[in-house]
Amino acid sequence: MYTGEKYLWWNEAERKLADEVADFSDNVIRRDVDEIERTKKFPWNWFEEMGKKGWYGAFIPEEYGGMGQGIGSTTGFCIILEEIARGAPVAVDFYETTIYGYSPIVRFGTEEQKRKWLPKLATGELFAAIVITEPFMGSDAANIQTTAVPQGDEYIINGKKRFITLGGIANLNVVYCKTSDDPEDRKNHRHLSAFVVEKGAPGFKVEAIHDPMGRFGSRHAVLNFDDVRIPKENRILNEGDGWKVLTDALNIERIGVASGAVGTSRSAIEATADYVTRRVAFNQTLAEIPGVQTMCGDMVTRTNLISLLVYYSAHKMDLGIDVPLGCTIAKVFATQSLMKTVLDAVQCHGGDGYMRNYPVERLMRDSKLIEIGAGANELMQHLVWRLWLKDYMALRSASRKPITQSSITGHAAKEKIMEALSDFYCQHPALYMEREEMMERLGLTGEDLDKHLEAVEAEKLVALYRKRGGITLAKATYEGLKKTKPQEDYMFFPDFVDKEREIF
Repeated sequence: MYTGEKYLWWNEAERKLADEVADFSDNVIRRDVDEIERTKKFPWNWFEEMGKKGWYGAFIPEEYGGMGQGIGSTTGFCIILEEIARGAPVAVDFYETTIYGYSPIVRFGTEEQKRKWLPKLATGELFAAIVITEPFMGSDAANIQTTAVPQGDEYIINGKKRFITLGGIANLNVVYCKTSDDPEDRKNHRHLSAFVVEKGAPGFKVEAIHDPMGRFGSRHAVLNFDDVRIPKENRILNEGDGWKVLTDALNIERIGVASGAVGTSRSAIEATADYVTRRVAFNQTLAEIPGVQTMCGDMVTRTNLISLLVYYSAHKMDLGIDVPLGCTIAKVFATQSLMKTVLDAVQCHGGDGYMRNYPVERLMRDSKLIEIGAGANELMQHLVWRLWLKDYMALRSASRKPITQSSITGHAAKEKIMEALSDFYCQHPALYMEREEMMERLGLTGEDLDKHLEAVEAEKLVALYRKRGGITLAKATYEGLKKTKPQEDYMFFPDFVDKEREIF
């Protein structure tokens, strides 16, 4: 039985799915996880059982064998990930990876590609992997060095990839390669292309399998491509569309990682509750000690917050709303919160938390990966700011009155520009004035404003800030301020100042 919160907007099929996955997590994943920890063997039975249940079809349309029936959705995808992660975080690796791997086929594949691969992916007969990271680059996906060179009706791929989840397991590998060295293509992100490389293709080999600190049973491989020939029909979209394909699925990956964090966090809280209610110290259980209660309360708070964030974003995606900011925030906040929660869980267990016979030790090791994978959190935090700022600036621009014809011209326009910049200096001496703000205030079109700004820049009366070749900000220089107004106009002293003794 699902013990998390079933949100008010979930439909009956999603509620039933939560109970079904919870049962699988409790009776299959948790049954096997200790053995997998001991042997590090790949859990093929989990793979096969989830395929039989059709859970891999979360984003595959019903016509190609997908889940449908009210659960083929982002919400359904998140429910599955949360619950299998509660059983063991390693289960997330092959589920989410397969879906993230096949999403380019769903979103951009030809009809032939869809009919060829999607029905078998939906049932788990085939598994997919996303192949991006290289020895030469990690989060900097634009710097991919693996090449794909067209030759007749084929492409020839050469290069190496590493940290590939499901490497060696996946039947289909969506591989991102460089197809152009043209600087203009690189500037416009038109230098990459996406290809489906099938397992067994001549020259395509597993070079090494990583041995990570956690998530035993998962597979992370180094893959080598030595003159691997694939038909052009295996290219997704057009040559040069690889960046578009790659970034399109990022929302799915990030919300998926966050969903897994919810399940793992719940597991850590449950394990902690089982321990602190039965461990007696200082003539009381740990659960009665205020310091432990504070830590556990924080664990519950964080977990509920990330759950709400995940399912709210998932619901918006199901409504067709693009939520890159919400998904990125969910990934960062959920993985940071999870790491804090599992560390607190270990602390609540005391010395036992460091021992492998308690689950929190494994949860701590398993959780670290997702602070790094799917985009390192430091990079994601920068992205959160850029996405938020982009939305905020768009709202500000939308609120401004559009200027279609300038109300002033010639020397008068120049004088008004300098007056506006001087007035702005009096209020904000450290700041530049925005171009759009000046347009609205002065009644100048962008074209006319730019012309006059460049003229006063030539006279060294203003400093201009340009971005991507266009003027975005302007600020009066010392000479500009001096020429526009007398010094007395810039002077201001509060009433509490003794002007006789303090001002000279």
